Amino acid sequence: MVEKVIVAVDGGPASDAALTWALERAKTVPMRLEITTIAGLDSEFPEGAESGFHTASESALLVAESTAKGAAPHLEVTATMRAGIPHEELVKASHGTDLVVIGSHKTSAVAGIVNGTLPLKVAGHAECPTVVVPVGWQPRRGDVVVGWSDDPTAEAALDFAAAEAVRTHEDLVIVHTWGSAPSAPMDGDGSAVLVQELGAAHRQLLADAAHRVEVAHPGLSVTQLLRAASAAVSIVRAAANASLVVVGSRGRGAVAGFLLGSVSHDVVVNMPAPVVVIPRKSAPVDVYPDLVDDEF
Repeated sequence: MVEKVIVAVDGGPASDAALTWALERAKTVPMRLEITTIAGLDSEFPEGAESGFHTASESALLVAESTAKGAAPHLEVTATMRAGIPHEELVKASHGTDLVVIGSHKTSAVAGIVNGTLPLKVAGHAECPTVVVPVGWQPRRGDVVVGWSDDPTAEAALDFAAAEAVRTHEDLVIVHTWGSAPSAPMDGDGSAVLVQELGAAHRQLLADAAHRVEVAHPGLSVTQLLRAASAAVSIVRAAANASLVVVGSRGRGAVAGFLLGSVSHDVVVNMPAPVVVIPRKSAPVDVYPDLVDDEF
């Protein structure tokens, strides 16, 4: 399979990191690479600055295209200028695409398209996985860490993460969290029993997920991390030395205009490594809704 990968650029260091990530991937994955920039209507740019912005965009696109062709002469590279609101154009571009790659300064106010809230908006709406690459990223060895809960989107994230771990010859770490506090007042013995039973149930769910991956990918080293703690914090801590983090989004974000769930949102804005956000299903279903307290 030849992947279609789109990298968004604006000439800044964040988009340089995104392009570097895509070119590193192209060393082991057959790929058609489209480099794109968006010139037009975003409110980040002052009224009357359009002509200069267009020139800067065209320059950024040409430089990125030249860089890609110089670094990977074998790679099929195209350059596309789009006009419109950046996140809307990238979401449109995600249809029929395998990966959209965006660099990020996390949520800083640094000027430019490819930073700030754009990755959150694109990842929340895109039809394909979105890769958010932190500024300054360089290739490194490390585990592939995936946040998992018992729902279809997290299962898709687990499958993606396992395939990436196999491709890069890295270990896979599956992080699953649950809330340990009972939902209703109980006596001490009853509360302790409930917590113990819930913990055992979650431990079994995680073990089953790990077993499914191990059967699908014989030889893959899989570590299970079960935590009675915040999902986002647990994932970020587990990924301190990771090469990649994978999360799914259920699309229940509370911020207007964002469709990322709270966990995936928090992981992206605190990214310890490139983060892949797997898009939510059109109708996500919780297999064990009473047992899963958080969303990815």
